[in-house]
Amino acid sequence: MKLKHIKHIINIIKFIFFLVYVILIFFVKSNIALIAALTIDVTLIIAYKINLKSLIDNLIKISIFVLITAIINAFVVNINYAITIGIKLILVCVMTYIFSKMLSYMEFATVMEDLAHPLKLFGINPKDLGLLVTIAISFIPILREELERIKYVLLVKGFKVNTINIVKNMNIVFKPLFVSIMERINEIEYSLKAKGYQ
Repeated sequence: MKLKHIKHIINIIKFIFFLVYVILIFFVKSNIALIAALTIDVTLIIAYKINLKSLIDNLIKISIFVLITAIINAFVVNINYAITIGIKLILVCVMTYIFSKMLSYMEFATVMEDLAHPLKLFGINPKDLGLLVTIAISFIPILREELERIKYVLLVKGFKVNTINIVKNMNIVFKPLFVSIMERINEIEYSLKAKGYQ
């Protein structure tokens, strides 16, 4: 029981470290701080034996977002600021990926429940909040997987998947997407409850 309690405290520390890292990275202005953040990322990748191929695939998927953000900042501020913002976003995305491998959904739900405990004063149930946050976080990869699956099914049926066709036939894409997402979210909720998270 004591070992379980120590592990739980370590999980809370991991989460707090993640939050502090993500918040501070956007406030630091020196290149030394960015190099320190990169060193932390690399150290954690080695320590947690993160699969580099999966990490790179994940970075490629979000590269459009990073690129658009950098381009906007290049026009609004300047090119140096745009590059710095791009680097910061990549560092945060790497840390987020590492963090997602450090804690399971169950561990994350428990951490959120403990951190939300003071909200009991306002009549908010920390267990419900922990479950809600966990489901919300798991929603993003579920959405991506389901969109890929629907896209593949539509391609097999001869439907040309492009923006114009999707806008014209929104019910063909979004109705199965909505139903599928609701089913997957229910599966996650039942899975958490089956593991003792009531």
